[in-house]
Amino acid sequence: MISLIFCGDLKYCPYLSRYTERLEKYNVDYRVLFWNRGNFELNYPDNYVYYDSPSAENLGKVHKMKDFIGFRKWIFQQLKKYPSDGLILLSTLTGILIFDKLKRYTGKYIFDIRDYSYENLAIFRKIEKNIIENSAFTTISSKGFKAFLPKHNYIIAHNFNRNEMIDRPTFIKRDMPLKLVWNGTIRFFDFQKKYIDALKNDSRFIMIYHGSGTDLETYKAYCKKNRIENVVFTGAYNNKDKFKLLANADILNNCYGGSDGDQLCYAISNRYYDGLIYHIPQLVEKKGYKASVTKKDGVGIALDATPSFADELYAYYMQIDSKQFDESCRISIEKVIEEDNFYIEKIDEFIQQYSA
Repeated sequence: MISLIFCGDLKYCPYLSRYTERLEKYNVDYRVLFWNRGNFELNYPDNYVYYDSPSAENLGKVHKMKDFIGFRKWIFQQLKKYPSDGLILLSTLTGILIFDKLKRYTGKYIFDIRDYSYENLAIFRKIEKNIIENSAFTTISSKGFKAFLPKHNYIIAHNFNRNEMIDRPTFIKRDMPLKLVWNGTIRFFDFQKKYIDALKNDSRFIMIYHGSGTDLETYKAYCKKNRIENVVFTGAYNNKDKFKLLANADILNNCYGGSDGDQLCYAISNRYYDGLIYHIPQLVEKKGYKASVTKKDGVGIALDATPSFADELYAYYMQIDSKQFDESCRISIEKVIEEDNFYIEKIDEFIQQYSA
């Protein structure tokens, strides 16, 4: 049996399905061990077992540490009660929390890294390095992570959904006003408002935000107070409707940063893959790994919200060569699929050790 472990709510672990699909294909028994940290009402199969102890994100450090220790103890109890042949550690923090238990699983676990965590701390880096070196293999969701991780032969695990692929996508250049579209959780207000200000009531652009989030009301209040009329909010949406929402998007707003976004400067967002899949040019901020990838692959532009931003963005869009842009997206997504195929092969190799 294999245990998949995640130290949080499963709504924040969409990549879990990449593993469970392969486990079910090879008829390997597995248990998913996670933390119902948000106190959600859950309806999962019997092999999904959770630590039922709510813990608010805004707790003080001492209280939060106690909660994580409680989850760690619970995991140890589960692994003792239901011995596992192998482990799949979903997130860096999951591995760090149970690092001392991993000695008996040397070469028998997958370490899946999806974010920058606490690599600024020397002790954290030392433990993380040991976990990486003793894993069957370690995955990273962005090559940008190599900037803060130890040297290693990492497997790339892209954050994209093959089920969203469409037949023969094409870039269609449209007339004004150009729709600059954000899809996903509405956050990063302090950073995004710079772009909103830069395009305020510019007749060449409409900014559209699809999604919900804790910052949504802040965005709305700011636009109302400042009489910004070319910003539209459509609210929460079902992911199955993403294609419809992006059908008329001219440019994807893939910019994030500020105090709550600097840790993401090494990452590649899901929105980046949306741009490749649907052939929509994307706007990214200049700081970070996304900027270099977007420029190198020719699938978008990196701009900061300077006084000349609106003119630069408009000029970029108008000079796009449709055929060349479509080819750039095609080449980029083929490269992603090739790396994703290799990732799946590595999962299968690991799983097949435990198949009947």
